[in-house]
Amino acid sequence: MNIAIILAGGIGSRIGSEVPKQFVELSGQMMIMHSMAPFGRSMYVNNILIVAAEEWRDRIEDAVADEPNISEKILGFSDPGDNRQLSIYNALKEIEKMELGDMVDNVIIHDAARPFVTEEMIEECFKALEKHDGAMPVLPMNDTVYFSRTGARVDELLNRNTIFAGQAPEAFNYKKYLEGNEALLPDKIRMIKGSTEPAVMAGMDVAMIPGDQRNFKVTTQVDLDRAEEIMRENYL
Repeated sequence: MNIAIILAGGIGSRIGSEVPKQFVELSGQMMIMHSMAPFGRSMYVNNILIVAAEEWRDRIEDAVADEPNISEKILGFSDPGDNRQLSIYNALKEIEKMELGDMVDNVIIHDAARPFVTEEMIEECFKALEKHDGAMPVLPMNDTVYFSRTGARVDELLNRNTIFAGQAPEAFNYKKYLEGNEALLPDKIRMIKGSTEPAVMAGMDVAMIPGDQRNFKVTTQVDLDRAEEIMRENYL
């Protein structure tokens, strides 16, 4: 069994909206609906677990009611944590509470604010798990990259051919990833910035697959405007 964990617990304050960015309307639907749709259609995803605050759950349930590809896969909800990684950990533990742990092979983690993930990328993540403990899409660095110890002066020029920017979704062997997160409790997990970091720290073998420039995370109003433009170009 493969479970998609959709992270929708953030407040998205930088976008300047009255609602969290993942619930902002994008081309007639909440952004989270665009983000979940490929997981609903994917033959590689058996179920979907959503991390969302209590006050947004009814709205999500109402939205997915008209989308059988998604609604039929929904397991339920888990609570947001104090940071992104604790939200992920809450979802991993929710799977245990549902007594599904022994049946789950892999989890794939995605941000509700990344509305342009594709079924092809999801498929590539799961194909990579056939030979690896984890998988994540990455983009090469196109700009020259520098290292600075102080943020005030350049200390070193880095080889951009060896540096990559990570995206979501990120897929992992469930048991190994759960153990990797539990090894960081109670304090180190609060310092984690990316979903793959606990896997790397646990020594898991994480494959890189080609990312997609359009699979960006909507964070600011500029990002939202860009997302609206892409939607108009592709769906109107």
